[in-house]
Amino acid sequence: MTDDDAIARVSEALQGATNVQLYQLRALIDTMLADPKRTAAAVAELHLGQAVQFVDFRSGQIRRGKLIARRGEQATVLEDQVRRTWKIPAVAVEPALSPRDETNDSYQPPPEPAARHDLRGFSVGDKVTFDDGNGKALVGIVTRINRRTAGIGTTDGRQWRVDFQLIRHVLDV
Repeated sequence: MTDDDAIARVSEALQGATNVQLYQLRALIDTMLADPKRTAAAVAELHLGQAVQFVDFRSGQIRRGKLIARRGEQATVLEDQVRRTWKIPAVAVEPALSPRDETNDSYQPPPEPAARHDLRGFSVGDKVTFDDGNGKALVGIVTRINRRTAGIGTTDGRQWRVDFQLIRHVLDV
């Protein structure tokens, strides 16, 4: 018996169930899927590049793909046929059953995400210059370092938040 046959038989058996019975069954299934042991087991059997299968929550159809990322209890799968990515709970993903998929090593994981801007060695107290947006060059002192910007106090007493790509060190000679 295939999975499709089993699903069809369960669906047929549930046709006569009342709404309350269906809701009760749904609550039971949700509780079982939320079990931390089940989630940990699902996450433990998944690894990057692995051929997997998952359920399309819109249609209930089984789809196949490759696991390209895993973050906590969530998996990102690249679907084989349409080259579409899905972000789904790890409990909704399982290793593909077909040995053909497991031996296909042609998958190359995507490149690592671009690293954050390196802050170019700026630190609090550095003397820097930048343009104010009207073409006027301003000089100031770095007062704060953020993830993508630097807080800069200028000689006229104003505070600016400027992207690291737009500021340059000032060298005193």
